[in-house]
Amino acid sequence: MKTQGVVLSLAVTDAGRSLAFYRDVVGIEGAKPAMGMVCLEMPGMTIFLAETEAFTKYSREAMRTPLLPVPATDAFLSCAISTVAEVDDILAAVAGSAGKVFAPHEIKHVSGRMQYVGTFADPDGHLWQLVCNLTDVHGNAV
Repeated sequence: MKTQGVVLSLAVTDAGRSLAFYRDVVGIEGAKPAMGMVCLEMPGMTIFLAETEAFTKYSREAMRTPLLPVPATDAFLSCAISTVAEVDDILAAVAGSAGKVFAPHEIKHVSGRMQYVGTFADPDGHLWQLVCNLTDVHGNAV
């Protein structure tokens, strides 16, 4: 798998408190608000901290809405993948293993991009999202 970056998304109680903690206490200089979440930019990884209500809307209500047809979770890893074909190839490999594959889907990201997302669980149930941007924020194909 050739990733273009790794993102860890976590639910938090208070985004402002998390921002202050990671910026002022831990010293992560790149800590900033982004798209209603706290964004922590680190070498090779981005961490998004979303308040529980927003995180729930994105993840836990997936069983009732078609946004993400995956199980409820408090955390997931995302990787940017270059092509839909590569996402599908990885999902096919996982399907033939001890992991579990969920139906790939397209969503409109909060940034306005259309994305193709393949989701799988590793043998311990940890969720991974493989994300391929189909359009840029202006709706142009990428």
